Amino acid sequence: MTDGYTPAKLGDDLRDGEVDAHVEAVLSDDQRIGDVLMAAERAELDSDESPLYRMLSRQTSTDTLRRARKRSDLTTMNATVGLSESSVEATGYDLLMDAIKPAAQQMLIKGPKGSGKTTKALDIARNLYREFDGELRVLTNIRRSEDEPIRHPAVDYADSLSGMLEWVRDTSGEKLVIGDEWSTEVNSHSYADGSVRETFAQFINALRKGQGGSTRLLVIGHEHDSDIAKILRTQSDVVVQADGKKKEGKIDQATVYRGWEDYQQDDQWFRVRGLLDVPEESQWAASTNYFATFDIDLDRPKKQIHKGQLIENWREYQDENQNTRDPVKCRGNKSDGSDCNAMTDHKSGYCQWHREQWAGEIDPRYQDA
Repeated sequence: MTDGYTPAKLGDDLRDGEVDAHVEAVLSDDQRIGDVLMAAERAELDSDESPLYRMLSRQTSTDTLRRARKRSDLTTMNATVGLSESSVEATGYDLLMDAIKPAAQQMLIKGPKGSGKTTKALDIARNLYREFDGELRVLTNIRRSEDEPIRHPAVDYADSLSGMLEWVRDTSGEKLVIGDEWSTEVNSHSYADGSVRETFAQFINALRKGQGGSTRLLVIGHEHDSDIAKILRTQSDVVVQADGKKKEGKIDQATVYRGWEDYQQDDQWFRVRGLLDVPEESQWAASTNYFATFDIDLDRPKKQIHKGQLIENWREYQDENQNTRDPVKCRGNKSDGSDCNAMTDHKSGYCQWHREQWAGEIDPRYQDA
């Protein structure tokens, strides 16, 4: 314990102002960045109100810790981390990278609306890209705006299950797939017949068995436990809880769990503080006003996905009548026993809210057609 205490205590003394020196400049392995931080201090830019300063400070601490970790340099790590609880939480971002980095890893981000889940996902992608020294491809259904994809050259766009599987099939190397707004489409309410479980069981299996490099999956959910299909929840290796909204002062914080069971039991793994928004001018940035879309467009995934890949002729197995049915009134019953009468074009004749009443037969109105 003695070997670690002295450098850790020095780190805390620097932060507490007990030593007349600039803590980030002292701990930085790059003299040029240290000089910039000192210049920022002279220009009175070293407060929490300066995004530039915070980004430089976090970057130098992260780089220093990463190099120290790879060299097993405990002295530098102890000095950088310090002893305080807040310091431990501030370095949790490196642990977060270690959590998502393993092959075929699956992560779920949850939290209330406005807690920065999409931004956190893109920042994870940005840092994971750096962790892989630029040797990472990213696919997502998130766009920079309605008319523009994310600008980074390592990022591709797809908003359908087939599109994602084609990309995984045709893209070599290490990969990350990010799915946003899946709580709208990938849930038991929209697919009460159980097809979503079968489809995503095949999808996840394809990601894990894909050739030419490993694919990681990062899914963005909402606050409630049932908003995402059960298979995506229970098979998550890591769950990240966005702790709160900007007005609550918690948007830069997150709690990390080792899987869904630990999340439900609130058995925390570690916490992260000091998360930054992706700057608007960054190539990784996306508009907070844009809502991602997603289409589960495989009708017969067991036949369309073979040996971890979407087959080339997968469209031959699609329902010939897909998207050609005229909407009909839902034949389901509300909780008070009255008719629903909402419009639907699902083959069951039931809308998404009453599809659990479906016994499995095709609506006679469509059989005649």
